[in-house]
Amino acid sequence: MSVEPVAILHMGIFLAIVSGLCGLLVALFWSPFLLTERFRHLFGSLPPFDWPINYFLWIPLPAVCWGFLCGSVVSMSLDVRPPTDASPLYVSGLDGIIVATAVSLLLWPALLLYVLPARGFNWYSNEDTSTTVALVIGGTIWYFPWLVIPTYVIVLFAGFGDVMTGT
Repeated sequence: MSVEPVAILHMGIFLAIVSGLCGLLVALFWSPFLLTERFRHLFGSLPPFDWPINYFLWIPLPAVCWGFLCGSVVSMSLDVRPPTDASPLYVSGLDGIIVATAVSLLLWPALLLYVLPARGFNWYSNEDTSTTVALVIGGTIWYFPWLVIPTYVIVLFAGFGDVMTGT
């Protein structure tokens, strides 16, 4: 069992691209959050400063990061995890999903609520902070199931196929 950095990077980039494309679809399901002025102001404050364009430029970014984390952990888990009775594809896929989701659920609210305002993107400075926090947490929780559930289904079927082929 050895760690192969090129394989980890390759799988991370591959899933980042696939998840980013999925993120464009997630943008459609996440669009009800644009009914709030705060999120339109957030997307309007980011370059190129036009919220409809920014929405479709920036909303796939969490999916890209999630996919990169998931793919990297999947590849690393396949390299270093000791063998078990379960399918290696299923187990490593679960590892990737859990790590990517846990990191993302911490990363995105922290970025939106603390880092961006500290960097001068005060997208909610004069608004009620508790409502903004609720919107960010709700938006994050609404966003990630659109990535987790399809990925879990793929991992489940990949693992089932892995078990059926006897590997």
